[in-house]
Amino acid sequence: MEILLIRHGNPDYANDTLTPKGHDEAARLARFLADTPLDALYQSPLGRACDTCAYTAQAKGMTPVTLEWLREVGIKREELYLWNAPGQLFLGGDTLPGYEDWLEPQGAMPEGREQYLRVAQGMDALLASHGLQKEGYLYRVTAPLPTRIALFAHHGVIVTALSYLLHWPLPLVFVHTRIDPTGLTRLVVQEHEGWAAPKLVTFNSLAHLHY
Repeated sequence: MEILLIRHGNPDYANDTLTPKGHDEAARLARFLADTPLDALYQSPLGRACDTCAYTAQAKGMTPVTLEWLREVGIKREELYLWNAPGQLFLGGDTLPGYEDWLEPQGAMPEGREQYLRVAQGMDALLASHGLQKEGYLYRVTAPLPTRIALFAHHGVIVTALSYLLHWPLPLVFVHTRIDPTGLTRLVVQEHEGWAAPKLVTFNSLAHLHY
């Protein structure tokens, strides 16, 4: 099973849609995915994600499902969005944020707890509907898995999902990663003896822009 995490195209934030460049990016992505089988399409309720997804949905003759938990919610410390945090905010101490403690009250980024839990719970519910039931740090396979699902969302939501699925501390993901408009991230869920875990195989691919 593959999970495709796709950021929306170049945004017109004021009108919550895409710029002309964003529409071109979304159209190129749809053409790139033309020969890629998809079992389900999911989208954020925000316009820029829906407008991006619409190109692929139309090309595939599919109806996307809107999921509220894919909505972008910025994690802020005063006026700073923490996905734009400078390195010294989380890398300037004697130790690095740990996966188990970064969102605790005295951890590196307690402001992220609400979004992290929202995305984690939403992702687990979605995967459970496709035959992957979360148990501990693994997923138990409870039904035949689909070939591929695609989620059209936002930078913050995607990196939060990666933090949860891959057990990376979110503060470090914020500092060390970037996802560009229509950047495509691909995870393969590998099954072994009835259990599964996602493996990151492509991050922020923009190959479709040259397709």
